[in-house]
Amino acid sequence: MIFSSTEMERAVTDFGDGAVLLPIFAVSIILFAAFGWMRGAVTWGALSGTALAILMLAKLMGLEWAYLFDNSARALSVSGHVSAGSAIYGSLVNFLIFRKRMNFFAYLPVPILVACTLSYTRLILHTHTPAEVALGGILGVSIALISSRILIPMPARLIIPTLAIMLIVIVSFYGEHSHTETFLQSQFSAWSPDL
Repeated sequence: MIFSSTEMERAVTDFGDGAVLLPIFAVSIILFAAFGWMRGAVTWGALSGTALAILMLAKLMGLEWAYLFDNSARALSVSGHVSAGSAIYGSLVNFLIFRKRMNFFAYLPVPILVACTLSYTRLILHTHTPAEVALGGILGVSIALISSRILIPMPARLIIPTLAIMLIVIVSFYGEHSHTETFLQSQFSAWSPDL
């Protein structure tokens, strides 16, 4: 089967959808706690959760900005695919491949590769602007680097279960879409007063 260019980008970008990433996030925290790695469950959960909260706040601020200044153009919307994808995949893959604490820069390639790949797909699909993917990349890569620096090495007993959970969740939820952006926009317009 031959994919067209946009079909390939759409296939890649679906790995960064909230419908895939949020279950990976939640199940990983539960897995870490179940295997007794409370430090990882609490710290990684708090850092990744903070990134998701900042992302939602940034999206709401973009909508508010557009509303307040009567901006007829699309509101600024930091890319959730890029930020959450680089934070979650970037840190989890770093946990899996690094068995000892390394130089800070050793943790950069994986989250940057994820951020660049997802940024490219979001730009090709015309779903985000360069500024939106750049902001998403900065947020996600920062969280992945902080997580990696604090939590590596992951206990060896968690390597196979974490990899298995990631693959199971991806296979189970890949192709689903969270529609978070549409939901936020519809809820925001409901808050705006009718004039």
